[in-house]
Amino acid sequence: MSKAAGTGPSAAAVRFGGAVMLLMACLIGGFCVPALPYSVGLTGTRGTLTVDGYQHNYSSRGETTSSNGTFRSADGGIVDLKATVEPDYDLGRRIAVSRAPWTYYVVSPACLLGWLAGTCFAVCCLLLGLPGLIFGTRWNRRTRPTAVPLQIRVAKTAFYGALGAGAAAVIVAIAT
Repeated sequence: MSKAAGTGPSAAAVRFGGAVMLLMACLIGGFCVPALPYSVGLTGTRGTLTVDGYQHNYSSRGETTSSNGTFRSADGGIVDLKATVEPDYDLGRRIAVSRAPWTYYVVSPACLLGWLAGTCFAVCCLLLGLPGLIFGTRWNRRTRPTAVPLQIRVAKTAFYGALGAGAAAVIVAIAT
C-alpha cells in the first residue's frame, strides 16, 4: 500500500517522533537545568577544592579522568577529604566549586555557558516534540496560524542560543 504523492507521515509516526524529542528534552534538561544554579554559585555550599590526585574510570565509552581532592567550604565549616570533580586539573590547583547533595559543580563562566547550552537545547527539543506528540501532525500554519510562527521563533531562538552558548563555553574554556 503506497501513499499518495504529497501526503505527510502518519499521525503515529509524528507522535513517535514527538515522544522521542520529548524524551531527549527530559533527559538533557534533567541534567542541565539543576546544574545551572550550582555552576553560578547561587545554590549549594560554596568553597574550594584542592586537587590531590586523579581517579580513572573505564566504561564502554572509554576512559574518563576525574580530579580528587579536599573540599573546604568558604566559611570553613565543612571539609570533605574525598571530593571529586570533572575533568582533571593540575595537582595542587584550587578550584572554585559549589557543593550539591549529590556532587560538586565547578563555578566558572565556561561551565555556566556549557550548562546553559544544554538547557537551551532541551527547550528546543521540547518545543519541537510537544506539538507533534499532542496533535499528531506536523506544524501547520493553516490550522494554527498564530501558534506555529511563535513556536518556530522560540524554537529557533533556543537552538541558536544553544549554539552560541556552546561556542562561547568552548572559547572561554580555551582562554582560561
